[in-house]
Amino acid sequence: NLAIGVGMIIANKNHLQGLDELQRKIQLEAMALALGVGLIVGLAFSTADIVNLIGFDAEISYLVILMSITYAISLVISRRKYQ
Repeated sequence: NLAIGVGMIIANKNHLQGLDELQRKIQLEAMALALGVGLIVGLAFSTADIVNLIGFDAEISYLVILMSITYAISLVISRRKYQ
């Protein structure tokens, strides 16, 4: 998993370098928003699990899904904004 993750980072970096300036800006904005939402919600989610505010375990898969949805929605909104 670690090796695949590193490969994914390298592939994403190469992909970004091949984009034009506007597409790169759109991608980076979407990534920044997904990272921010993931960090804030992830910390709150983990804390809620530790103090038993939620009735289920805080699994990383929930956070990955949230970040993916945030990224996809941000891409759609940014593309519409710059059309």
